[in-house]
Amino acid sequence: MVQGGTPSFDAGVPARVIAGRYRLHTPIGAGGMGEVWQAYDERLDRRVAVKMMLAESPVPPGFQGAAFEETLQTRRARFLREVQITAGIEHLGVPAVYDTGTDEASGRLFVVMQLLQGRELQTFIDETDYESETVSVSWAAAVGAQIASVLDTVHRHDVVHRDIKPSNLMLTPGGVVKVLDFGVAALRGVGTLPRLTQVGMTVGTPPYMSPEQSLANAVGPAADVYALACVLHEMLTGKPPFTPDDSRSHMWHHVHTPPPSIRTVRPDVPVDIEKLLLAMLTKEAEQRMDAMEVYDTLLPFVHASTGVPAATDEGILDPRLPFLRPFGGRAPSPSVAPSYTPTVVVPSPLGPPPAAAPQRLEPDPAALTEQEADGVSDRAARLAQDGQFTQAADTLTEAIARAADPELKEGMQFSLAQVKFLAGSHREALALFEPLACHYTDRYGGHDEQAQLCWYYAAQCRMELGEATAAIQAFDRVVEMTPASDSEDAVNRHLDALARLMGLHAAAENLPQVLEIGGRLRSETSQLRGNDWPGLAQIDAYLRRLRQDLG
Repeated sequence: MVQGGTPSFDAGVPARVIAGRYRLHTPIGAGGMGEVWQAYDERLDRRVAVKMMLAESPVPPGFQGAAFEETLQTRRARFLREVQITAGIEHLGVPAVYDTGTDEASGRLFVVMQLLQGRELQTFIDETDYESETVSVSWAAAVGAQIASVLDTVHRHDVVHRDIKPSNLMLTPGGVVKVLDFGVAALRGVGTLPRLTQVGMTVGTPPYMSPEQSLANAVGPAADVYALACVLHEMLTGKPPFTPDDSRSHMWHHVHTPPPSIRTVRPDVPVDIEKLLLAMLTKEAEQRMDAMEVYDTLLPFVHASTGVPAATDEGILDPRLPFLRPFGGRAPSPSVAPSYTPTVVVPSPLGPPPAAAPQRLEPDPAALTEQEADGVSDRAARLAQDGQFTQAADTLTEAIARAADPELKEGMQFSLAQVKFLAGSHREALALFEPLACHYTDRYGGHDEQAQLCWYYAAQCRMELGEATAAIQAFDRVVEMTPASDSEDAVNRHLDALARLMGLHAAAENLPQVLEIGGRLRSETSQLRGNDWPGLAQIDAYLRRLRQDLG
């Protein structure tokens, strides 16, 4: 798994494009077999993760010719095989693989995957003060049930993950738990490629390794069940079931020490949960239950929670949400920004995790200059014109985070709102336009042109969202005053707002109001564009038909 920061704009560095569609944007890490980039799929206008196999290193001394070529071919075959395994597992809890191929420019293999946002389970555990607070049983059961569901699917594909641990588990918005890093997974019964493990790779992580794994014996699905028990124990208590001491390692305890009673540490854990953990931690692999049995046992404890978690603070990452709101839907909006710091996570099925420490998503501390802002605005405009709305929005969002000057920030926010509007994201655009409209109105008055412009776009958003009453109220603010005839944009906006008000009232069958606004539209069009303007005849014809309908 690889984590990285927010993409930053650098006008001087042209981005590479892979396969004619994947624009590499920001390097966010490297694993044992490749480097990972946050990228954009320009064809579908979405963020993706692109992992590229490392360039083939120079031939080492004494290792040349056919033997070296065979090693490189085996490495490439493993890369592709691992991609195929991950792509073949269709489950909401497994990051999606979108594409793979060979970069023509470098000859390197690449894989395009889902780019995730959320929070590692390890981070959640590390930041929980288990001496003063506890993780609820229903919360832990929901995480465990989701992982068990993934493992059941994985095991039915004859794959064993072999490295289930908190740092390989991701809580994503909406509460879905993603199982990451299939890089050390074992594929059972595939002849010449029985394991997808690179030379020198340590298989598994000691605190979570089953007895058979600790002894370097062959492992099956039961090893993943054992590791899941260790994760559940750590979620509920803050520590995995076994702790090494001066003379005995994790591995020794896994092989020899009886599994501990969790209720000794945390008495409020239900007896049935303790029985489940003890059964999952049994030394004999053949005696452990399978993943679906774990799921079935945990499920009642998920539903034992009371109420539906609200989308505030940690609530948007609550793993109970998929069970309590199975078909999703918009949860209650948070009254404040979430307290967690999201991370961008690139699920890496290829090779071991990177040596570098994970990084938080934090803006560049350097304040945005006016010159930089102009460059960002120009680039965002070009991207939007090309239909690359996601890239344009990300460019502006990063700049907004760095903008210290209030007026500079407002200008960038307005540009971002326009990009969202052009992209058809009217709800997001509205959330930007309306606060700006209120701000400009409070500061400069309702007749301020920038305020009017924001109200106009806010009204358009309301109309597109089907919120007719709110749209009428916003358009009413736009037409409060007649603009000067020398301001072409203001005139066009004013007359368009009147026409749209007519349409909204007509849709509501409020014909007297339509007639009143239509008369005003006719009068002000004549005043602002002259009596010989061609559109006046159409307005007159419409008003005549309307008066006939009213009798």
